[in-house]
Amino acid sequence: MDTTAARFTHASTRSATPPPTASRPPGSASAGRPTWSEVFAQTEPLIGAAAFFGPPIIYVLGPWLLLALLLIGPFALIFTLLLVLAVAAGLLAMFVAVIASPYLLIRHLHAHRPVPAKLPAPLHPFRKPRVSSGRLGSPQPKGVS
Repeated sequence: MDTTAARFTHASTRSATPPPTASRPPGSASAGRPTWSEVFAQTEPLIGAAAFFGPPIIYVLGPWLLLALLLIGPFALIFTLLLVLAVAAGLLAMFVAVIASPYLLIRHLHAHRPVPAKLPAPLHPFRKPRVSSGRLGSPQPKGVS
């Protein structure tokens, strides 16, 4: 019996391709292409770059993106409705401010004016003065003769 043959048959074989470092879900991009989150992570600093390097890219491409989205019918309808609602809300707020401002101004001025001095209170506020039952100028009460 040769023991060298048994030693070589049980040895593990190594593959020429390295094992994957991170498992990807089935149907995702190939191992050579980055995922969308990786692409966004790389371009995020470019979107919000400081104005020292020029305007941020969103200021340049934002209006073009809006124009392209407005060419889509449903988006244009929803955008138009939201714009009309925003203008109506602004006009309503302005109307309420114009109507309410005089009332608020008067209430503010009344709250901050000096308070007049109060009259002195009577010593006995609930005591009624006695009313004479006799005639004026008569020495005797009524009914007594």
